[in-house]
Amino acid sequence: MSGSDAPAGTGTGGGGGFDACASLRLIRNIEAPVHGVADRLAPGDTLTILLREGPPDLVVAVDNQGRDAGGISPTIQLINCLRQGVPFQAGVLTVHGGAVQVEVRAAR
Repeated sequence: MSGSDAPAGTGTGGGGGFDACASLRLIRNIEAPVHGVADRLAPGDTLTILLREGPPDLVVAVDNQGRDAGGISPTIQLINCLRQGVPFQAGVLTVHGGAVQVEVRAAR
């Protein structure tokens, strides 16, 4: 269950202008949550989204102390935006047991 791949307010394609990046919104579950980090998250917490270029490219959510909370299943558009230097963050929406759902969006 990876959430919606359809970014709000954007067209199709892997595009990438700043406007397309600024309006990108993805709902995701943190994948491979890191014990001791992800299990301490609560709704309302904010994580930083980073691209670790590979191969394979990995998109990770990092807490405010710089620790990996886990991975984020990206779209091509998200990877392109991160490569362009557009900062992204993830707001924690829900926490159910080990499942952490976040909303990924461009940082303000």
